[in-house]
Amino acid sequence: MNSNIIGLLISFPFLAVVIAIGIFLKRQYSISSETMRKFVHIGVSNWWFIEANFFTTLSFALVGPIFFIVTNSLFTFLGWGKALGMDDRKRNYGLIYFPITLLLLVVLEYQGAVSSLACSIAVMIMGYGDGLAALIGAKWGQKRLPLSFAKKTYLGTLVMACVSFIITFIGLAGYSTLGMGSVVAISFLIAIVSAVVEAITPLALDNITVPLIAALLVEVFL
Repeated sequence: MNSNIIGLLISFPFLAVVIAIGIFLKRQYSISSETMRKFVHIGVSNWWFIEANFFTTLSFALVGPIFFIVTNSLFTFLGWGKALGMDDRKRNYGLIYFPITLLLLVVLEYQGAVSSLACSIAVMIMGYGDGLAALIGAKWGQKRLPLSFAKKTYLGTLVMACVSFIITFIGLAGYSTLGMGSVVAISFLIAIVSAVVEAITPLALDNITVPLIAALLVEVFL
């Protein structure tokens, strides 16, 4: 069977499973709406592994992000999230922005503007970095950053930097020809920039700014 078809057959059940697990955790263990939102956020980022391993043409690769955008838009604008306690529309916008970024990265990758490695690192930084930063920062962060437009904590920003460093380091060390010194230096730079951009970007738009900037920076150094 064509790998693109296999990718599609995996993508749709994948999203359904991510959402279903989130709903299960919400109802069974009474996790907060923000925790569920971030669980979905982290889960959806793993779709990129499907993109990287199965899709070979742009048209097929775009189906997943477009489907995510439509589904998450319906979830947000039709108020489907209210039944789960996720009725903060502004916060739910992030669920739409992230797949928009996936779409943009797919296009940049297939147009040859950004490498698959740079895109992969960027998506994982946004998925795991931002997701874990929000979860850990909200639960254990004691002191907030002096930003009037966001409820970011110093701990959350530190987690964002650490996770971004680890993801970039693994990506560059395992899949590039850069020397170890360069890998460490670039990973540190990406970590700092990602953490700062995530902290200062308002209105959940960091789901767009962080991965795009991270992808472009990684591409510059490859």
